[in-house]
Amino acid sequence: MSSPTLDEPADPDLIGLVFRALVFGAALGVALQALVTWTVRTLQGPTPPETPRLSSGPALVLLLGTLGAIVAAAVATGKALTPIRNPWRQVMLGLIAGLGSFVLALVTIPLDRGFGRPGLLGLALVSASFCWWTGRRLAIHRRGITG
Repeated sequence: MSSPTLDEPADPDLIGLVFRALVFGAALGVALQALVTWTVRTLQGPTPPETPRLSSGPALVLLLGTLGAIVAAAVATGKALTPIRNPWRQVMLGLIAGLGSFVLALVTIPLDRGFGRPGLLGLALVSASFCWWTGRRLAIHRRGITG
């Protein structure tokens, strides 16, 4: 499969693959970010410190875990998009999924305030389940493209 030119319409199979891969990566990133937030809240204990320090364990887990969740979502999306055979597009779409998962994961803040750590685990479970379901559909779609 070659990349379409301006005169050729895009292959609908590849468009479906891209949308499924973006949803898959975003769901993975949200699940991981919910687990990162749960870990931070667990490390903080019942009362978080009034003056957070960047060198504290929870701060390092939050910073490194958030970066890890973004990278994991980006890499998973890029790997899922191997049938498009265009590394530039794979990386760019992976970055979109990774950064999009970070934006979607902002829901962890009100969820933590309203439901606490059980709410974060619930979000992680729902997101991971959705990621698994989307991943299965993505694998079926990829087999249809690659034959």
